[in-house]
Amino acid sequence: MPGFWFYTPSRRWDWPAGGPPAAGDPEAAGPDRPSVALPEPGAVVSFDTDIQPLFRASDRDSMAFAFDLWSRADVQAHAADILDRLGKGTMPCDGAWPPEQVDVFKRWTESGFQP
Repeated sequence: MPGFWFYTPSRRWDWPAGGPPAAGDPEAAGPDRPSVALPEPGAVVSFDTDIQPLFRASDRDSMAFAFDLWSRADVQAHAADILDRLGKGTMPCDGAWPPEQVDVFKRWTESGFQP
């Protein structure tokens, strides 16, 4: 219909009412953040081995209202938005990923979303 448009509100991603993990939380950002082995440059990046372990249980819980960060299908469906937020350092909101981890996520999106 000419001149007729639909308003589509954008979905806001943020921590739930409980807020980000507490500073003493072993999964909080910083030196206590779990170390994850990253694939070598040029290696195939897979969701199960390389991407899902980058998301902590607290990350998953905080995004459960929108999608499941441990579900390949969900992460693939939202990959562009996730990559944008990771690149800007706004996801997770309790501390940005190191550039190497963001690069691994980007490689996964560019290589066909391997399982």
